[in-house]
Amino acid sequence: MMSNGKPRVGFIGLGLMGAGMARNIARAGFPLTVYNRTRLRSEELVAEFGGVTVADSPRHAAESADVLVSIVSDVPDVEAIYLGTDGVIEAAHSGLTCVDMGTVGADCASRVAAALAKKGAEFVDAPVSGGVWGAKEGTLSIMAGGSDAAYAAALPVFEAMGKKIVHCGPVGSGQQTKLVNQIVVALNLEAVAEGLLFAQKAGLNIQTTLDAVGAGAASSWAWNTLGPRMASGDYEPGFKIAHQIKDLRLAIEAAEKAGISLRGARLVVENLQRAQEILPDGGERGTQGIIAAL
Repeated sequence: MMSNGKPRVGFIGLGLMGAGMARNIARAGFPLTVYNRTRLRSEELVAEFGGVTVADSPRHAAESADVLVSIVSDVPDVEAIYLGTDGVIEAAHSGLTCVDMGTVGADCASRVAAALAKKGAEFVDAPVSGGVWGAKEGTLSIMAGGSDAAYAAALPVFEAMGKKIVHCGPVGSGQQTKLVNQIVVALNLEAVAEGLLFAQKAGLNIQTTLDAVGAGAASSWAWNTLGPRMASGDYEPGFKIAHQIKDLRLAIEAAEKAGISLRGARLVVENLQRAQEILPDGGERGTQGIIAAL
């Protein structure tokens, strides 16, 4: 079903990332139904955007949707909302395109896609990069895996949330591409923390160092965005330590299946786990908290 030329969207998961993403979909004028385990977050969107409705379950969110978007924390959460009791699978129908935008690995994406296909529904795995800032601003990078038809159906909704949208290949390709992203992000995180620790021990002015290095070959998003936060002890999450550990776990598992070892990624996991242990509410802190472990 279409309304005013726009597909009806169901949205599941209004956490740190999902809340901003859903707001951008509403702002773009899509008819929107939202579901979140904590209903208050859904009601906040209704108060902000009069046309938003609240679903009582993932099944309800999917019933009248043309495109169903989800972003939840981990593999068990994805399988529960799609395949569990009152899950999306119970309302899946021909013409429905489901899009999961979390990082859950290619195996999970393939299992969910196969189950939905039996009901005639399409599936796209479309994990994102850009953190809470990108989710709020609508500037996420979106890495999509799915059929050409499913990608085309989801594209108008992607354009409300992201700036760089790439169709990476069939189902699972988005997840594999996101794991590449997370490996590189993790090693950048470690490099920034080690560089700043060295600068501190060498007696350098940290702000001057951030400015000088941020203009050269070592410049990166992590250096320019997370470096100042590390320096000031600001560990508010743009992306949580617990989620980065989870993503690297998926990357290491996939690498083992491919017969390769990610030694750098394993080191970052160790340091993130240490930061998680020593920081108050460590897993909920931003990944820049890795510097506390060093």
